[in-house]
Amino acid sequence: MQEYRNLLKKQIEGLIFISNKPVSSSEISKFLGIDEGEVLEILEELERDYKERGINLYKINGRYEFGTSPDISDFLLKFLKEKREKLSKSALEILSIIAYHQPITKAEIDALRGIKSDGIIHSLLEKGLIKIIGKKDTPGRPFLYGVSEKFYKYFLIEDEKQLKDFEELE
Repeated sequence: MQEYRNLLKKQIEGLIFISNKPVSSSEISKFLGIDEGEVLEILEELERDYKERGINLYKINGRYEFGTSPDISDFLLKFLKEKREKLSKSALEILSIIAYHQPITKAEIDALRGIKSDGIIHSLLEKGLIKIIGKKDTPGRPFLYGVSEKFYKYFLIEDEKQLKDFEELE
């Protein structure tokens, strides 16, 4: 029985490793033909196994992927000779407004900030940290903005629930 469990663990680890996008526990369950509860148990084991290593298993918006440990990011960035793009205070302010008020229009963001946000919103869209998630059902049908998967990865936030937990802490 333990041999079978170890094989499943290796298979799940391999699936996540070779996938070109994050994988959900239900996708793994369907592919392997096993109960999702068992997949979740194995994923928790893998998270623990990788916690103190240079590679970690991350759960972001209910999907799993491997990534480097944040505590060695400076070392890795030095090795790669590239810096993680820093965000301006204004960009961080707009990101936090969008994260906590999504879906939100540009006019609503401008009203909360008291200043125009066009350029920064355009830049955040180009960086892929925010996305257009629809249009508001009001005159002019303005775009509604929300945060993207890249936002969750950038800030190592698991999901929207974790965002709400941060909001409650304040």
